[in-house]
Amino acid sequence: MADLLVHFATAFAPGQALRDGRLRAVLYLGVCLPDLLYKGLLYLGGAPTWLCEPTHSPLGLVPWCYAAALLFEEEWRARAFVTLLAGSWLHLLVDAGKGYMGSGVIPWAFPFSMDRVEVGLYGAEDGPVMMMGSLVVILVVELGSRLRGRRVTSR
Repeated sequence: MADLLVHFATAFAPGQALRDGRLRAVLYLGVCLPDLLYKGLLYLGGAPTWLCEPTHSPLGLVPWCYAAALLFEEEWRARAFVTLLAGSWLHLLVDAGKGYMGSGVIPWAFPFSMDRVEVGLYGAEDGPVMMMGSLVVILVVELGSRLRGRRVTSR
């Protein structure tokens, strides 16, 4: 759960720039989508790991985001697809920084290769620290946007 909070926080600040609250919600869903798909397929669906791993690859997420965009109204589908995909790719960028004991989890060139690369800026054990930082980011951005909203309405 802490990992989803960190991913949500990475989309929270850019999401404030989106004027449409519905589009912002789709971005938040997109940034959590790779983990929801991976864990849903693995634990709820009983799928093998090799089938779940493409949910953490740039091209592997395209059909999932397309299928999810079909659940929206027709005039919203293109925006939903782009926003879901952008959020999902942001998720991959954050995960790329994590160290996985020398072997990354993101197959960047899927379906052409299952080779993985990791940057190793932080480890999985750093989750609680990142979670606290994420809460601070969310709090600061939310307070800033509320104060900015007050200034605009008071004029």
